[in-house]
Amino acid sequence: MQHRISGADLAKITSLLATAAIMLLANGLQGTLVPIRGHLEGFSATSLSLQGFAYFTGFVAGCLGCPYLIARSGHIRSFAILTALTTAAVLLLPLIIGGWSWAILRAAIGFCAAGMFSIIEGWLNQQVPNEKRGRIFTTYAAINNLALLGGQYLFTLADRRGDVLFIGCAILTVACLIPIGLTRQTEPQRVALPKLRVVHLLRVSPVGVVGAAIVGLASGAFWILAPIYAEYRGLAGNGVALFMSMVILGGALAQWPVGRLSDFTDRRFVIGCAAAGAAFAGIMLAIPVPFAIGPHAWLLAGGFLYGMTAFPIGSMTNAHLNDHAKHEEMTETAASNLFVYGTAAMVGPLIAAAVVQVGGLSAVFYYTAAMHSCLLLFVIYRTLVRAPIASQERGAFNVPTTQGPGAIHFAPASEQTTEEAKSETAA
Repeated sequence: MQHRISGADLAKITSLLATAAIMLLANGLQGTLVPIRGHLEGFSATSLSLQGFAYFTGFVAGCLGCPYLIARSGHIRSFAILTALTTAAVLLLPLIIGGWSWAILRAAIGFCAAGMFSIIEGWLNQQVPNEKRGRIFTTYAAINNLALLGGQYLFTLADRRGDVLFIGCAILTVACLIPIGLTRQTEPQRVALPKLRVVHLLRVSPVGVVGAAIVGLASGAFWILAPIYAEYRGLAGNGVALFMSMVILGGALAQWPVGRLSDFTDRRFVIGCAAAGAAFAGIMLAIPVPFAIGPHAWLLAGGFLYGMTAFPIGSMTNAHLNDHAKHEEMTETAASNLFVYGTAAMVGPLIAAAVVQVGGLSAVFYYTAAMHSCLLLFVIYRTLVRAPIASQERGAFNVPTTQGPGAIHFAPASEQTTEEAKSETAA
């Protein structure tokens, strides 16, 4: 039986969708603005990479610490606290310009981002019935991708050397509070804190855990250095926003068809193919322009291909993890997957900084190509030593909810009922 999304369903989640869209507009703007402004201020690639390390350090700390804040203060008040902290940090960026000060502020922003996304997506997950969850989260993902693209457009509206774009980012962050503050929906129950069981998951699904780590190592470096690289290759001004838009657009267009394909075959095969494509796209972006193709067209095509191949990998490895997880382990699986990703994304910029020191800015994409090649080799090895899971035992693919720096798919994995949550809390 088909379960359509009704007007009542949409009414329940409209405020959450609006909050997410505004937040992703700010996130998309900030993700491109901060590294470009840092580069203009004279920060080296190493300094920018250290700031990326700080951001993801804060993000992992948020994954661990924000559940305690939510359990103490509730969803709406916790969201208000994190929004206020983010706004203050964003406004301080153009006022206190320095490598270490920006690293501290970026860590604070990363901490808040983890909490804000977990609040929105955990609340959204509790508002929708299981049989409509896939369609609801697909809608949510589409809105988020459009918002990220919109953030790239906002980047073109003012001089990146001034303070206007930072102020605009802060205004958008504060505006997140309006729809979620006006909602009539009941705040979710405060559920038990999930446990992290990374070693257990590694035994259950090696490809899922290693895939999440590889995606973190590659994307942690990509989001920090890709805007700088685009400018280095001659895409000055609005060209940087165009390049980042092409990457996001490629990822958005590929997510659904690639994910659905993985529902009908061994998911590891599709992960391997995507990893091979991402490795090729990385080399394509790194090498000098061949034959008579214009340099900008080649760079934009490489960015589009990179988004199409690299972005779906995280979603498919997450789905592969959930294929092997028991129903009662879904929440722990989502939390552990996010922790693995965030920890790897912390390390990724540091490794990339060392690589760039030796090989120049182009080496950042040789680095991402190497990471995806390692994933491809590991997937090939695992397919040789372990048979695929039966198709009837696989869950349907869920399009990831978010993309962008730190906007990692907090997968709609928790399907606890209120009574289950209460009993777990009591235990």
